[in-house]
Amino acid sequence: MPAFGYMLLLNENFHQYLTIKYDEWLLDYLPNVWRIWLLFYGSFFLALATLLYSYFCPPDVKRYGSPYEKANAETEHVHRLGGMNGVAREYSEEYDGLSDREDEIYPFLKMELGNPPADASAQLKRISKCLVQTWLMRNLKRPRLRATIYILFALGLALIAVPAIFAFTQVSLVAVKHLFG
Repeated sequence: MPAFGYMLLLNENFHQYLTIKYDEWLLDYLPNVWRIWLLFYGSFFLALATLLYSYFCPPDVKRYGSPYEKANAETEHVHRLGGMNGVAREYSEEYDGLSDREDEIYPFLKMELGNPPADASAQLKRISKCLVQTWLMRNLKRPRLRATIYILFALGLALIAVPAIFAFTQVSLVAVKHLFG
């Protein structure tokens, strides 16, 4: 992004000094300025989306690709350490922290904990369910922010794809013309 910014903002004739030549037939100069603008803004949107994602995405959501991955990785460990009540408390705190709108959108996140089970397999199930539900709540929080980050990623990739497609098409057409006359 800084290189694109330099080419665009600090030196408008920069692209004339850098040439890519292959026997005078492939490309005479760097892409037109509009392509550099698209690359600049595309990389800017990708960087912004990445920063927002890195800052606001909970660590366990970044670490595990799904709630079941988290449950598989941590259930036995939590059970051996006697952390069933801690996981249940964490679930309760996370659920209490949901806004009314989030609670309305995601009613499947509510579960009754009741008294802790005495049976080991029931404890494992409870720990696993609490881990899954907690991961889901953290993953589904802030739907507007999630949509904004998604749009920024999509826009950045689209802006970068346009000059890439044009360059690929241009190079392909020149290569076909050169090879087949």
